[in-house]
Amino acid sequence: MEQTKNVNRGGQKQRMIGLDILRIALALLIFMFHSKLHFQCDYWVFNSFVSMGAIAMTGFMVLSGFVLFNSYKDKDLGKIKDIKIFYLKRLITIIPLYYAVATMHVFYQIISSAISLKDVIVLLPVEAFGLQSTLSLFSVSHNVGTWFISCILICYAIYPFLQNLVLQMTKKAMVIVLIVLCLILFYIPIVRLYFHLESTAIYANPFYRLIEFFIGMIFACGCCKNENNKMQDNYIFNIIILIVAITFLILFISFGREMGIPRDYMLFNIIVLPSLSIIIVLLSRMRFSKLKHSKLILYLSGISFTFFLCQILPLWTISCKICNIIGSENNMLKITVSFVSCLIGAIIIHEFIEKPSSAIMKKWLLNKK
Repeated sequence: MEQTKNVNRGGQKQRMIGLDILRIALALLIFMFHSKLHFQCDYWVFNSFVSMGAIAMTGFMVLSGFVLFNSYKDKDLGKIKDIKIFYLKRLITIIPLYYAVATMHVFYQIISSAISLKDVIVLLPVEAFGLQSTLSLFSVSHNVGTWFISCILICYAIYPFLQNLVLQMTKKAMVIVLIVLCLILFYIPIVRLYFHLESTAIYANPFYRLIEFFIGMIFACGCCKNENNKMQDNYIFNIIILIVAITFLILFISFGREMGIPRDYMLFNIIVLPSLSIIIVLLSRMRFSKLKHSKLILYLSGISFTFFLCQILPLWTISCKICNIIGSENNMLKITVSFVSCLIGAIIIHEFIEKPSSAIMKKWLLNKK
């Protein structure tokens, strides 16, 4: 995924380490959500919040748009040559990981008879071109988690146009567009509930995820135009607002679930979207000087998406067998075993498949005259 770098006042690029930390936190929230859903792990007083952990995908989409705009805001994507390089770089960051995980999972599904070879052949063009999110395949597709890659690919395809659009917006235009986009995201889940449509109709829909991605871009552009704002250097103020935003997000979702609000991840966007957007903006401003050279944070951030995709592999079956061998159903053991299994899987795939494949693609595609 795109590295979280920004340009400081001296013109030198530096990492927005706060966004790396956020990416890791979102990946952990997704893990907790899946472990509770598939492995019945218990997170005590946070159970209600964790049960809505899929809201992290909204954070990933907004964060992706925010980071990508920060990386390319000074680059002209109006020429065919530049757009071609942009697309090649984006494919290199995604395709090796995507195909590796999808291939491993389809073999597992065939062996376990969860899907037939005929189904695989029919779905092959859809999977190969990353079109899962354009169809509701949650009950059919052998690797449902890759719907996120499908949405990201579509966002990348439209990005050059969106960047040119955002860069020409005035502050007033940004505010108006943000309001319109947010109203769409807030209203559509109500329509879905009213007509009793499947939740996946909007949850994995590339159009609504593109809106979240676009919102991230607009916030990034707004931050760039206000980069001399003194508030960005007010560390204490930013910390206080950050804590308030995180606390409010957790409490609202927890109490909302306890009060019987439908378990619709997109319905909670009315609070999730503004809260996560504020968190992203604040963390992008905070320097975390003691952590900016942390190789551990950099590495964990780099494998966060691989860590997420490992959760669609037979992780829970493997974790269950390990617990059975140990002979214990202890909750902490289940959490630890599943987390370590997922982390080891992510490291193996990243080191032995993703990195070598990306290096080969870079040499073949970007150095090719």
